[in-house]
Amino acid sequence: MSLYKLIHFVFGEYRFQTDEKYFPRLATELARRRLNFWDSEYSEEKVLFRASVFAAEEITECAKEQSIPIKIVSKRGIPFIFSRYRKRYGLISGLAIGLLLLLYSQLFVWKIEISGNNLMTDSEVELALSECGITVGSFIPHIDPSADANRLLMSCRELSSAAISLDGTHLKLSLLERVEIPDIVDESGFYNVVATHSGIILDIDAADGTPEVNEGDAVYEGQLLINSFIEGRNGSFRPTHARGIVYAAVEKSFISEIPYERLCKEYTGNSETKKIYRVLGWELPSFSNGATDYEYFDCVATERDIVLFGFIELPIREYSMVYTEYRLKKQLISESEAEIIARESLSDRLAELDCEVLSCDVIINNDKENGVCRLEAKAVLKQNIAREVPFELINYKISERFNNARE
Repeated sequence: MSLYKLIHFVFGEYRFQTDEKYFPRLATELARRRLNFWDSEYSEEKVLFRASVFAAEEITECAKEQSIPIKIVSKRGIPFIFSRYRKRYGLISGLAIGLLLLLYSQLFVWKIEISGNNLMTDSEVELALSECGITVGSFIPHIDPSADANRLLMSCRELSSAAISLDGTHLKLSLLERVEIPDIVDESGFYNVVATHSGIILDIDAADGTPEVNEGDAVYEGQLLINSFIEGRNGSFRPTHARGIVYAAVEKSFISEIPYERLCKEYTGNSETKKIYRVLGWELPSFSNGATDYEYFDCVATERDIVLFGFIELPIREYSMVYTEYRLKKQLISESEAEIIARESLSDRLAELDCEVLSCDVIINNDKENGVCRLEAKAVLKQNIAREVPFELINYKISERFNNARE
């Protein structure tokens, strides 16, 4: 839409019709009187043209003086829209009430924009903020940015800095998350490092103390790995807090039994979508509370802010739940499927240990008599087997060791 068309629509325009044979004389007279018109169209010995509301009366008088028949075909523009509905008091009242509500809604928070959070999710920050009394729909005059930011810091240990600012109906929250100090190494007391598991030493890194084993040595559970005593320059030994990391190849056994008869899902093909709308934090009344009547179901929940025309943000949030119904049924699986499930179970158990797997031998037996697939596995893992064990030094005195000085 051009700028002139927009201006004509805002202020209004008339569309006139006259005979083709009279139009040249009328156009000449309108030009002499400097009365503007545009969009002349010839159709069936008639001429249609447009003029603004400000020149319409003078154009009509000019045509009357020249004895030229002319009539108004249509009216277009905002002024005529209002005149068309001027007697519809309900519509006018509704429009007025809507405008008042729109102005009143400017006193509430429409949207909360969060920035600076890397470890905490937006949902966790919004929850912490709501505990401080600030949510979508909070009354803006009651918000004290400085005091509320301090209240958020005191209630949320994960944050070290927070700043609240208001931009119209948008509340902007800038965060700086707390960086935890590294663990302080405890060097007090006297400790030896012993093995937590039996295995073969792969790597030993002693931060304090004297290593008692070498790479390739076989060790047993509880064996001394790093001695607390360190030899000094003059040949004396002094105790310390032994620390270090000792990696060893540790063997672990795993057993899994997968029954051939399993309880599985069978989808019925039925699904339903429930939607809930919140305006400025208040839930709109609806016939559904978002729950479903299905006994067994999968649910996918989403939420989004309503935006008109792709750029007009409204203080309305839509919560959508899609429920898919299924029923439980017992199903027999094949031996190959059972083996796949058993291997996946083994992979999950190895992943939980968070260790490097050096090797893994798997034996699978299909026990048809008991209806199970039995998996036995022996895995060799690279694991840190170092554990610090405290001990006490006993100070012996000569007077305590002998009954008298002569002895």
